[in-house]
Parts: sequence; C-alpha cells; structure tokens
Amino acid sequence: MTYKSVSLQDKPVSSWFAAFVRKFLAVDGKQTPIIPASLALLALAAAAPAQQQGFPPDPPPEPGSLKTVQVPEPLNLSQYVVDRNAAIVLGKALFWEQQAGSDGLACASCHFHAGADNRTTNQLNPGLRNQLGGTVSQTFNKTASNRLHKGGVPPNGGPNYTLKRADFPFRQLANPLDRNSAVVFDTDDVASSQGAFRSQFTATVPLIFLDQCSSSKQVGIFSVGHIGVRQVEPRNTPTVINAVFNYRNFWDGRANDIFNGRNPFGPRDSTASILAADAAGALSPEYVSIANSSLASQAVGPALSDLEMSCSGRVFENLGHKLLGMTPLQLQSVDPTDSVLAPYAGRFLGLTTTYRDLIMKAFNQKYWSSRAMWNGYTQMENNFSLFWGLSIQMYEATLVSDNSPFDQYKDGNRTAMSPEALYGLTRVFMGKGGCSFCHKGAEFTGAATSQLITNNSQGSLVEHMLMGDGNAALYDSGFYNIGVRPPGDDIGLGGADPFGNSLSFTRAAKGMAPPDVSTNHFFFVPLDQFYVNACNFQVLPCQGISRTFRDAVDGSFKTPTLRNVELTGPYFHNGSRSTLEQVIEFYNRGGDRRGAPGADTSGYGPNAANLAPAIQPLGLQPQDIANLVAFLKSLTDERVRWEKAPFDHPSLIIPNGEVGDQNRVWKQDFNGQAMDNLLPLPAVGKDGRAVKGLGPITSFDAGLQ
Repeated sequence: MTYKSVSLQDKPVSSWFAAFVRKFLAVDGKQTPIIPASLALLALAAAAPAQQQGFPPDPPPEPGSLKTVQVPEPLNLSQYVVDRNAAIVLGKALFWEQQAGSDGLACASCHFHAGADNRTTNQLNPGLRNQLGGTVSQTFNKTASNRLHKGGVPPNGGPNYTLKRADFPFRQLANPLDRNSAVVFDTDDVASSQGAFRSQFTATVPLIFLDQCSSSKQVGIFSVGHIGVRQVEPRNTPTVINAVFNYRNFWDGRANDIFNGRNPFGPRDSTASILAADAAGALSPEYVSIANSSLASQAVGPALSDLEMSCSGRVFENLGHKLLGMTPLQLQSVDPTDSVLAPYAGRFLGLTTTYRDLIMKAFNQKYWSSRAMWNGYTQMENNFSLFWGLSIQMYEATLVSDNSPFDQYKDGNRTAMSPEALYGLTRVFMGKGGCSFCHKGAEFTGAATSQLITNNSQGSLVEHMLMGDGNAALYDSGFYNIGVRPPGDDIGLGGADPFGNSLSFTRAAKGMAPPDVSTNHFFFVPLDQFYVNACNFQVLPCQGISRTFRDAVDGSFKTPTLRNVELTGPYFHNGSRSTLEQVIEFYNRGGDRRGAPGADTSGYGPNAANLAPAIQPLGLQPQDIANLVAFLKSLTDERVRWEKAPFDHPSLIIPNGEVGDQNRVWKQDFNGQAMDNLLPLPAVGKDGRAVKGLGPITSFDAGLQ
C-alpha cells in the first residue's frame, strides 16, 4: 500500500489540513462537520499528535469485474479430494439436506434466499450477546412475560413476532440526519434466523430423519405461553454467495482460514485431528492443516450448534452415523435439470446414490477405507466432519456471482449500467461517500483474501490506522467498528474462542510481542500461523508491535460483500435496517454512536472511541442517495434473482415461525414444543424460476407489511 506526499505552495499537506481542521472540523464536538469521508481521513491525520502523523493511503482503485479474481483454493486439496465433481455433488446434497438437522433443518434453511434469509416471523433475538453492560432491550423481555412493547403499543416484538415495515430501522431518531438528535425508539434486538428447538441430544434412530432428543422442561426466553418455539441466532445471516472470497468467515471472523478437519478454529485447537488408515487398515490420528478453507471451517460450525441445527450434545460422529444410513435428500425433490445433482436425481424424491458412495468416490481412501472401529464409530463416521467441511466448501466455491450489470460493464458492455448507476459508482461510492475504503476490490469487501494476501504475504492482516478520535491503533484488516451499536451490545471481533484466545489477529499478535515497544515490524503469530507487518499501512512512523500499543477491535465486524445486496436484507450484523436507503441514511449522518467525535458510544474499555475514521457525516443529497442505490442494484446478478445455475437447488421445507403469533402458539402433540408453520421451497433447475412459472426472488423489504 502506498502513501501520498502532497504539498501546497511548498507547505506540507499535514499543515494545510491542520488549518482546515482548526477552521472546519469541530474536534470539541460543538459542530457537526459535513465533509466527504476521504477528506475526513486526511483531516484526522492532520489533527493527530505529531509523533503519530501520517497520511491515509490513496483511495483504492475502482473495482473491476469479479471474473478477474481467482477463487481461492487449498494448495493441498488433492491430498484429500480425488474427484472434484463428486465432492461438489456431495457438498450440494449436504448443504440442502434437511435430514442433517436434529429437527429438520439444513444449512440452506438459513441460506435459501440469495444465499441469505428473508423470513419475517420468529426472527428476533433479544440481544443475547449483550452481557457486557450495554443497553437493555426495549422490545424483548429477557426473563418473564412474552407480551412485549415498542413505542408504548403492546404487543410488539418477541418470540414468534412477525416483523413489520414500521419496525425498521431498529434505531429511530427525531432527525435522521443528526445522530445526536432525540431517540424515538431504540433496541438491542437482532433480526436473525430461527434455528433449532431447545433440547438435549439422546440418539439417532435408524431410518428416522429426526434425532431422538429430550425437550427441556425449562423452555427459557424462546417461548410463548411456556411452549417452546425455535431459538433465534444472535447475529444476522450473511449470504454464502461469494463467501469463498472471504479470508475469514462469520461476522466475528472465528471461521479460520486454516481448516483443521474438525471445527471452525483451525490451528487454535491443537487437539483437533482426523483418522488416517495405513495399508493394513490400522488407524492413527492425523493433524490437518488446509489453508484457504475458511468456508470449510465455517461449515462445520452450524451443524452442531444447539442454536442453529442440532440438539445440544450431538457430535459429528452421530451426524455421520445418521446420514450414512439415509438416502440423500429422500424427503426432497431434485429437478431433473439440476446443474449439479441431475445425474443422480430420483424420479420422485431424493438421489439415486448414497452418501457413502459419494464419499468413497470423492475422497482419498486413506480417510474412509478402514474397517476398524475407533471409539465405537467407523473411520468414515469419525471423519465425517472432514467430508462435510471440504465438500460444502467446494460446492459453495461454485456460488460466484460474476455476471451482474456492473461486471458486464467492466467486461466491455458500456450499455450494461444506467447513467444513474455510473454516477453512483464514480461520484458517490468512489467519491464523497468514501464507500470504497472498506468495500474494496471486485469482491466489494476489504476482508477478501485478494485484498489481504499479496504474493503469498500475510503482512496485511493487521493494520496501523488513525481511528475516529484521531489517535493511532492496531486493528484487524477488513474488520471495523462503524457505530451500528455500542460495543457492549456485542463486542464481535473482541470476543474469544473456546480456548480463551482473542478472535482478533491484532490482540493475538500483541500477546506474542515483548512488553516493551518493539522496533520489529514483522512478527510471527503461531496461534494462527501468519506473520504481522503492522507498520506497512496508514500511520507513519510506526513503532512496531507491543503489548501496550492501543488496539481497536471491540465492536468490530467483518466488512460484508455488497454483491446482490439488493436481495440480502435485512442489513448489518444485527439486521437492523430493511432497505438500502435506511443503510445509506445511517452512513450519511455518520453512524449511530452518540456524543462528540473522539469520545462516543463506539468506545469500550480503555478506548474512548473504536470508530473507523471513515464514519463521518457525508452530506449526501437525495439524488446522490438515489444514484448510489442504483449502483448497488447494478451489483445484482440476474442468475441469483432467478435462481439460475449455479444458484439452482433442490426443494426444501423451511420452518417459518410457529402456528399462532407472539401471544399464543399451538403445541405439537409428540414433544410439547410449538408447531411449525412450514414454507415449501420448490426445486429449481439450471434454467431458473421462470421455467417453473415462478417470479424472481425479491428484497427483504418487499416481504414486509
């Protein structure tokens, strides 16, 4: 990354901008400046103490077509996968397999709509990650009654509530252009995805797709009238389309770039291993390290999560034992023209092959061929997490939307984008909006592998940047606190893995550094097996990594892609906005943190502010906003909108809230839990929805009343 040295009449630009700051930038909070984000970055640099002065990098180049970006792939994939096509078939079947969940959920149950989730009933989580002194939910009573209130008009919100258009945004101000104006309504609730019922795993039953689980007598907060409803996850569901380009996955980055074959945490879990067979069939543990595989790390998480797909206590050996005895997709139909599954499509339901046969065809026999038992399970059952993670990753790696009007324009079709969309790109997105500083590259995210890894160097995973208060800090590249919520609601990247280590690369690097200020800019972090070069970026000079150097990671989340964003609402990690216009309104006023710049509600712990410096009032006018929305819509690939290959899929029955409403639900007879409303998703083949007589998929807001 390069730095610009600019002068004005032989006067250093920092001095010129210091005068600019003194005149126009209210560092004491008495004024709210409206300046382009790109200028705000330079202004903050000028306002910093002399020893921390430096200049932000040049604005990133205008993004190009996604066709120019290579899909990341493990270098050692052939050690495990011997038939790529068979692995993709296996991955697509497993991703859409509703027998995989303990109570009928598939991965696709939360990723069925442009790779995301557009359901509106029973989609509220009461801010369960708010355990660190943040605000108390105003719409979700965490302990007692389910009759919940918003704006003084009960009942509104809570378990099995159906979201309305008027509920958004979740933070409503008297003056939408002034982030410090009176708060009309606010909540720490999260619009997310309903998952599993609360229960304890007992066993799998041969030929029965539901696991045997015991329902908890204490149904907890996810209940209506003491009848348990499906639990809802604590963060909004991001799209899996183009997720293969992310260096890390999940909002907090816990899905490690290195897949260990067992769980999301890569080399952080030193005990993770699979079983390898020798020529005689004897088994022994083998440690797995597969880089460029954060999607595999991500895939093995929800399958066992007792919030998402599983009864509590289930392990991958249980899941493997269950599915290896089942006909794949036997409860679902597969279109005879499916772009991946067509050769195996049954006449009515399911596939004409087995998961066992697909594994044997796709994977090296070293990992499945032994007849020896280990801890009561076969080798194939013991290694099911490996097969699950890698095959789903390989399927998801085909979900690349690189033919949007924007891509067509970049590929040479100069009529593919409207004049409004082009203005939105060149004058707003790349200009006064400053969007491209974070949503950079053809992937439209600074968290993409190509944006972080250059010539196989990992030095850019941690950066040195001037924060919103004008002071320097280390932070994880591609992860920012943009002031959506106070960090106490959800510290995001500032959280820890199950082993007590910070999820943040920055804090991991600091933990490895000597206590005194280091002059060594490069530092190896064995926890995640990468090198840090923290002094190669936005603030010069840099003193290197030390344990005492400030970091700004609390309340930070991964920058999401903007591709197909028209279809992937609700938006932000808490799902608090239902339209693109509401998102832009948030940025236009400089976020939702309260207080003066440099001492606002984005702060946490020792930091008065963790705010990314680009989050400043933008001064966008109505036509600017309309043009920016037009540009964002030009990032929609019509194949995604119409579910054409590779975005076609089997049928799926999706829980869509419970029968009843937020005041009363009907109980299932056999387990005492609430009865699901079921949403049937029809099978779609390679030619998409139109040939089925179906219309296009629509935005989240279009489904609200």
